[in-house]
Amino acid sequence: MSGALLKTEKGIVLVAAIFLIVIFGFLGITAVSLIGTQGFTAANEVRSDQAFFIAEGGGEYGQLEMMKNLDWYRSTVDPVLIPAMNLGAGTFNVSINLPATMLRTRIPTGTSTTPIQVYTASRFPSTGYLQVDDSITTGEFIQYTGISGNTFTGITRNVSIGGTGGAAGDHDRGNRVYPVTTLTTALSNDCNPLSTLSLAAHPKFLSAGTIDIQEEEVSYTGSSTSGGTLTLTGISRCQNGTTSTAHASGVPVTPMLIDGFAPDFQSELVSTGSVSLVSGSAARVVLKMVER
Repeated sequence: MSGALLKTEKGIVLVAAIFLIVIFGFLGITAVSLIGTQGFTAANEVRSDQAFFIAEGGGEYGQLEMMKNLDWYRSTVDPVLIPAMNLGAGTFNVSINLPATMLRTRIPTGTSTTPIQVYTASRFPSTGYLQVDDSITTGEFIQYTGISGNTFTGITRNVSIGGTGGAAGDHDRGNRVYPVTTLTTALSNDCNPLSTLSLAAHPKFLSAGTIDIQEEEVSYTGSSTSGGTLTLTGISRCQNGTTSTAHASGVPVTPMLIDGFAPDFQSELVSTGSVSLVSGSAARVVLKMVER
């Protein structure tokens, strides 16, 4: 009996030993796999951080290029593109969006229907409205029904938008030309911040920046477009020393206009940094509002 019992115990020990070998082998494989995965993840995180710093470097490079040409709105393209350039372990490319352009030729006083030539009509819709000059008190709203190259055609001068209008005056070559959209939700007479604000969609407006609503400047930190509506987020009213007033739905809205408080020019700079990963690539994007 004792011999049989000893053989049985030896069998159990052998099975237990095999079981333990299998378990420890599995744990070893799992540990090696986890170490490899963590190493892979850590390497990718480092590369992702590199992409961010490269994007930051691209933003600095873009601002430097803008300093070389102070008349931003005389650009003949919009957006202004800086092609891919090497930096460190990766590359960056830069896109600079402009909220306005300038007149190439003078617009005479009166009701002339002469087409309006600008430096670039890029990103303007095929039909719409313009504001010529920096203030509606000295400028005017102009309607156009077509675009040919960098020329607005089908001109109707001195139009009123939402009850607001100027006068068909004389506009010199180099005067600024702003896109115009309209407010789709009324605003009360206060300076309280808002979570959102809705405008009629317009491709020329920047994804973040400052807008002018009947001489009240309003800043926003983000935006999205859906179904013909441009929804701005992170709204701060009464900016740059301007005061509040009630604004009805349908009144004109333009990108930042020039006054005694605001900078002379504004643009949106988007820099994308890219690096290669162990598998695939990583890209990080930096957005900056640039003013002067």
